[in-house]
Amino acid sequence: MQGSLQLDYLAFLRLAQLADSALPIGSTAHSFGLESLVAEGYLTVETLEAFLQESLLEAGLLESCFCRQSHHLSDHEQSANFSTQWVVLNDRMSALKTARESRTASATLGRRFLQLVRTLEDDPLLAMAQQAAKEQRAELHYSIVFGLVGGILGVDAATTVLAFLHQSLLAQVSACQRLLPLGQSQASAILWRLKPVLLEVSERSEQYAEKSVVFTPLIDTASMRHPQLTTRLFIS
Repeated sequence: MQGSLQLDYLAFLRLAQLADSALPIGSTAHSFGLESLVAEGYLTVETLEAFLQESLLEAGLLESCFCRQSHHLSDHEQSANFSTQWVVLNDRMSALKTARESRTASATLGRRFLQLVRTLEDDPLLAMAQQAAKEQRAELHYSIVFGLVGGILGVDAATTVLAFLHQSLLAQVSACQRLLPLGQSQASAILWRLKPVLLEVSERSEQYAEKSVVFTPLIDTASMRHPQLTTRLFIS
């Protein structure tokens, strides 16, 4: 029993490292449309918390559904059909991300994340995932790669999804601190109050299929308008 607990703790610590916003994959260079919303006056310090909550319940739920499905693919006993399912899952995500900037950002982070994890963890599914995407010229999306890695590490699906959601929220708040007069205390308070929403989204992702939760027009159109901004701090 003690050995299994130590293994669980080790897996959790490794996933926590990979969920750190300081991970060198370039996530701090992307706002996923937030910069457009701030520049146009839609997003302010006063409206930020409500916006983030709605974003989690829509875009966050979509990403969580894919993260969970990918986690299921980590079962080595099902590896015979892994490559096909892996490519289909990523292609489906690409089709649902209508904004080119956000789609490219998600794929860039996913590719870099997988490359980094492969230097840290030796698992045949990671190599298969990378090779299958290369052969089929498929994009590798961040939430999907994250779910696979969580499963490979032996972390349960709920914890993996929560870790992904938490780092995504941290990244959004960090971006807003560079775009808005948002202080550290305000940012911490927002993150604290939104913790129950993360739990709600994770629980919902067990029940929803990804096709039934796709409706993020505000974020998508903001991402599409991002290239037209006069000045930009972020790539997306």
